[in-house]
Amino acid sequence: MVDPQPYDQVRLHPAPAHTHGIDPTTTLLVADTVNDQPNTYVLWHLDTHPDHHDWAAAVTTGDIRTITRITPTGDVRTWTPST
Repeated sequence: MVDPQPYDQVRLHPAPAHTHGIDPTTTLLVADTVNDQPNTYVLWHLDTHPDHHDWAAAVTTGDIRTITRITPTGDVRTWTPST
């Protein structure tokens, strides 16, 4: 499959695979990629989450357990990123 892109939704591997303190059942939004750091993504909470404006993290593809992409036509695909 393809790498995550902005507006994709992701879930992280359970800790200790990452150090961000996020429950692996929490869905996060890929807000952006990090320039000059391949396979690194800025994540935000969804806009429905109470910490939406107060939390962000940069993660690598290795931190991501699943990626979900919802297309403008309503198609939904979920996959595991290749690391």
